[in-house]
Amino acid sequence: MKNIWIPKFTERTIFISTAISIGLIMSVLSFDYGPLEDARIHMEHGERILDYFKEINEVAALNPILDDGTLIDVGKSKEAEYKGMNGFGGFFDLLSSFLYQYFDFLGDNYSFKNFLNAIFGFLLFLFCGLLGKELGGWRVGLLTLIFVVLMPVIFGYSMNNPKDIPAAAFYMFSLFHIVKLLKELPVVTIRRAFFLIVNISLLINIRLIGLIVIGYLLLAVFSWWVLENYEKGFKNVHLKETLLLIIKIVMICFFAYISVSFLWPYAQKDPLLNPIKVFKAAKDFRGFENLQLFEGIWKSSFDVPWYYAIKNLFIITMPLHAFIGFFLIPLLYLKNTKQNILYVSIVLFASVFPMILVIIGKPNSHDGSRQFMFSVLPVVILSAVSWYKLFTILSAKNRVRVAFGGLIFLMLQPLYSMIRDHPMQALYFSPIIGGVSGAYGNYEIDYYGVGIRPAINWLESNVGNSENPPRVRMYYGSQTKITTFLDKTDKLTHALTRRDSPDWDYSIIMLAEGKYKQDLDVNWSPDNTVHEIKIDDVSICFIVKSDYNEDNHIAKLEKDLIKVPSASGYIKLSLLYYNKNDNLKSIEASKKAISIDADNSIAYNNLCSAYNRLKVYDLAKLACEKALSINAEFVLAKNNLKASVKGLEKISNKKLTKNEYLNISFYYYRLGFYERCIKTSEELLMIDPKNVVALNNICSSYNAMKKYDIAIGFCNKALELNPNFERAKNNLKWAQESLKKK
Repeated sequence: MKNIWIPKFTERTIFISTAISIGLIMSVLSFDYGPLEDARIHMEHGERILDYFKEINEVAALNPILDDGTLIDVGKSKEAEYKGMNGFGGFFDLLSSFLYQYFDFLGDNYSFKNFLNAIFGFLLFLFCGLLGKELGGWRVGLLTLIFVVLMPVIFGYSMNNPKDIPAAAFYMFSLFHIVKLLKELPVVTIRRAFFLIVNISLLINIRLIGLIVIGYLLLAVFSWWVLENYEKGFKNVHLKETLLLIIKIVMICFFAYISVSFLWPYAQKDPLLNPIKVFKAAKDFRGFENLQLFEGIWKSSFDVPWYYAIKNLFIITMPLHAFIGFFLIPLLYLKNTKQNILYVSIVLFASVFPMILVIIGKPNSHDGSRQFMFSVLPVVILSAVSWYKLFTILSAKNRVRVAFGGLIFLMLQPLYSMIRDHPMQALYFSPIIGGVSGAYGNYEIDYYGVGIRPAINWLESNVGNSENPPRVRMYYGSQTKITTFLDKTDKLTHALTRRDSPDWDYSIIMLAEGKYKQDLDVNWSPDNTVHEIKIDDVSICFIVKSDYNEDNHIAKLEKDLIKVPSASGYIKLSLLYYNKNDNLKSIEASKKAISIDADNSIAYNNLCSAYNRLKVYDLAKLACEKALSINAEFVLAKNNLKASVKGLEKISNKKLTKNEYLNISFYYYRLGFYERCIKTSEELLMIDPKNVVALNNICSSYNAMKKYDIAIGFCNKALELNPNFERAKNNLKWAQESLKKK
């Protein structure tokens, strides 16, 4: 009897089984990846869009365009971020925030977003395989699926890139349905129209560059119509059917465009014009400009060569199996039907046209042109199809075996790299330039923070201590890259500090920080590196242990300030002394800062803080009031002023201890406020008339004021009470000798 439960492993079944396996593996692996540089702003963008649809607020609908017609730069401020992000539809961000409400058991919101990212990455690979199947059958589809999965950069970003991967997915979904439409023409089914409308609209929602796919659809249908009528000399054109087809396609394009606003709050304000306004504003946008390392030279992202995107996407990060296949694409035009040639041409055009736009438009090109990652996949698909075409052309079995063996060998290289470098597959570079070793010093390697997660893992395993957790900092970029993990462990703690701050134990330094120290061959690895995260024996992330010595740091800063005095330098010095509890020197440094910049509110506030510590609250109050007269919104100065007022109330209510009186009088003396020293000492004598230290402080103050005869009287009183009081003896001797000289 035939066992109906055992499936017949047809080519289709093998394809499906392979795809399911890939999907499951990717879903599990996604939890090994951390958030990247843009993760936080996309996460919060999705939450704001969700709040909009919940009618909580309308922040997500605020205008992202300035009065001059350019996009708001999200990096300027928090308010600018809220408005500027509205220039992006944010479908994936919204979907992630919406679903997380019901699937929070999978982990924190970033882990869930990575999980969802991996699902979209899998769907991206799946539809690439299905498109390959449309071009050559299930065998070709399977080969295509394997080809695209073995693209390490795309595989790596499939796990945690919330912008480029969803955009690439919908790009390929749309391209797949365009090819399916071409095969079904002249019939345009409701099902196909629906898929085209949904996928094109969501693509545009995520990236406005998706508008070009509307052009692809029109071009594809027009090309099909020309091919259908060319051989007949356009003599038997059915105008009615042609007009009906035009109407259907135009309607698909129209509804795809209008539907963009369905999940885009800002676009809903004017579904026809707002997407176009944002597209125009983005064209002239000058934000996100940064230095890029390309061909060994640091350049502005607006000043890279015209071939920057082509080289990054199609050469230096493309594995050899796909790269060589690119040169085999002409084989697809040999002994092929005109219909298949049309399909191949449309897919090829989907890779070539975006690069033409980049060359002509000269947009802001940065981060390896990952924004145009979607344009790579059509070529990879055709590469797979071309390899299969080569196998069919080679007549001798031995030649086929050799070619197939060569292909397998080429595919093993990225596979090995992906396994070895997990979870840093996104940092892959082609053997053409010598891998990551060849890229070092010539091209940006980790601009997005891929190496941060392995660095945190090493720190937790090797130096983590739940009783005394080391302070870990990362100066470069979004702190989300490390706080996501540090918030989950009690073995490490986050240190949010300035670059020059000493308040940290370990620092994670990305290779991207080389743009601040561009002589990579000299300055890297940084001093005091205790561990390096490596790929291909190249360090892409460094863990540095602090060897901070406060006294050495202060000495160096004082030496630098002698050479080049500056208000900011003296403010740093005042903080360093304040942290050492050397309040007198902190005050001295703050005064020097004020002598250089009389309107420096920070210097006055530092002065106030040090005075408060010494309990000379009247001086502290004056300093804080001055700080607030310069900057009325200075919160720290407001808090310090409250402390000063509270301290003055304590003094007026006579609630000081004897030691507090003595300390205050002493600090008044050290600061040169001799009359205040005398007054405070007299207040103590009213409580304790026999306090010899108070009497001596008054003597010292009168000596400093050159009133030696009065000083002698108070020193004698002190010595009457304590004949062995050496400080009083010294002050009396000084007063008597000074009086003789006078």
